[in-house]
Amino acid sequence: MVVYCMALVGMVGYTFTLQLGYLSLVFVTAAFLGFFMTGYLGIGYEFAAELTYPEPEGTSSGIMNAASEIFGVTFTLIAGEVLEVWGDVVTNLTLTGLLMVGLVMTVLIRGKDLRRQAASKPVVQAAELEMLNMNSRGEA
Repeated sequence: MVVYCMALVGMVGYTFTLQLGYLSLVFVTAAFLGFFMTGYLGIGYEFAAELTYPEPEGTSSGIMNAASEIFGVTFTLIAGEVLEVWGDVVTNLTLTGLLMVGLVMTVLIRGKDLRRQAASKPVVQAAELEMLNMNSRGEA
């Protein structure tokens, strides 16, 4: 959640630093935005694998890649049209709004159902119990 929020902050910062005319500041905010946007990819793939377990991780990754391609092309085409008609500030604010929609959707995902972690928990607990039994018998 923090990574997504920071990407949103980076997008807002990038939108308004473009208007200031300081190229170095634009580079810094673009780097900040890119750092958190790219960081969210790995987190998203891992989260999807957790939520879809025991399905193969390749399946969830493939679906996410396909969705990102579809939305990426669609949003790029929409942003191009908005840019021609209303300019860069409105375009960036539109993309920021889409990021906000994504943040709300991410917040609404129930993250308590982490199936892969839950599936491995009994194994870990059984191993811990066996170790406790060995310690109590003086075998360790």
